Amino acid sequence: MIRSKLLPACLAMLLCACAATPPAGNPQAARGSGAAPSTGSAPRTATTTANGASTVNWNTLRTDLATALKGVPDVEISPAPEGLQLRLPVSNGFDSGKAVPRQPLTRMLDAVVAPLAAYPRVAIHVVGHTDSIGSEMYNLKLSISRAEAVTEYLRSQGLGLERLSSDGKGEAEPIADNAREPGRARNRRVEIYLRAMP
Repeated sequence: MIRSKLLPACLAMLLCACAATPPAGNPQAARGSGAAPSTGSAPRTATTTANGASTVNWNTLRTDLATALKGVPDVEISPAPEGLQLRLPVSNGFDSGKAVPRQPLTRMLDAVVAPLAAYPRVAIHVVGHTDSIGSEMYNLKLSISRAEAVTEYLRSQGLGLERLSSDGKGEAEPIADNAREPGRARNRRVEIYLRAMP
């Protein structure tokens, strides 16, 4: 009778002891479910968000781009909703009505290749813009062709095709008055949007 009562009591004590003792070599196992296991390695410089997307130090990338483009007039680098926007003037970057990049533009693109190559998880979206000279449809097609030419140039310099995309807005999004040449010159531009790849 006593033996039959002692056996369940001993089993219960044994089970409690096992549950309270963390397995050997895993001191984290007894902590709350949110505790991360210790790996003993240094913290990673690349981090991910809760949904697995890469995070990028945009301030550092912005500084790197500004350094690479130092001395290039009229270039603008500004924050964008998902990363950065790089605005490049292309008044001298293409011949009128053409979509083949000229040296003033290729020099700017060459300058940004190294900083962008250092951030392989950054997507690069190129958008072309024109002034309002010519028809709306003509300008739309020209802006698309110019954006594609910039994208192809970046690819030819070693940036991965999976990172690159392009689009054109034609004359639809002016940033200056198209009634005067200085305004039209500002509107002829390429914008490069940078965001973290998923």
